[in-house]
Amino acid sequence: MTSANMYNEFVRYFERMGELYKDYTKGMERINQLYTESIKNVEKTNELYRELIKTNERMTELYKDIQRINLDWLDLFWRPWLSKEQEMKDNTQTEGKTQNIRD
Repeated sequence: MTSANMYNEFVRYFERMGELYKDYTKGMERINQLYTESIKNVEKTNELYRELIKTNERMTELYKDIQRINLDWLDLFWRPWLSKEQEMKDNTQTEGKTQNIRD
């Protein structure tokens, strides 16, 4: 091999190394871009989780309010009727007992 051929091989080697380096830098830029996008996606996901937690807290509050309303409704409308029903049962039972005692 002559020195001119060796020099040409040396130049082609560095040209290939330059192309490999360009491909490497393009790959690193793409990785950096993907990493940046993933960070944005994680931030969006965190925001969605925060909203989900707030929604769950509001649902829990709503459930507690519904429970309170149901108990109030029970106290206002059903307890008086149920207590009257219980009094009527108690009265019939005591009347039956007193009648048994008389007999």
